[in-house]
Amino acid sequence: MRLSRSAAIGLVAFGILFFALIVTLLGVSADAKPTVQLNTEKAAPRQVDDAVRQAIARDYSAAWQAMSEALAKNNPSVLNEYFAGFALEKTSGRIRDQRANNLTTRLIDHGHNVEAVFYSPDGSAMELRDTASIETQILDGSTVIHSDRSQITYYAIMTGAEDHWKVRVLESVPAKVD
Repeated sequence: MRLSRSAAIGLVAFGILFFALIVTLLGVSADAKPTVQLNTEKAAPRQVDDAVRQAIARDYSAAWQAMSEALAKNNPSVLNEYFAGFALEKTSGRIRDQRANNLTTRLIDHGHNVEAVFYSPDGSAMELRDTASIETQILDGSTVIHSDRSQITYYAIMTGAEDHWKVRVLESVPAKVD
């Protein structure tokens, strides 16, 4: 059976619309990495060159994407690519606690405004201050039992490893109470 040209175009258009609907319903995007706006103008004592700035922004975004996937699937092995040290231990511990209570966490990341605060003289470490807009949903199975959207300030320490940067420390700062 041979389709007419207009039927073939209609079938392709239907396929594209169906795919877009599935992507929308599942909350999946073609580029699921969170948006990271990185300002390095005030980094000291060393200036940040453009290649390092791009690498930090790319790898910090990938770290948040990995954390989101790890928390959603209760799979700490996803963290190993972009986390090390205390940040890896702390996030892995959170996943163990979730798993023990049959819970998962869905992070809906609305972006990060990041400022480089410190860049080591030897170029091996960078401290970041991140103002993140994140929606956190705690799930029991497929049921959302808690949801919260907030703007949170994080301090992160990233260090060079292999061929990219890893998050070694990621700590939130308590909100100020007036």
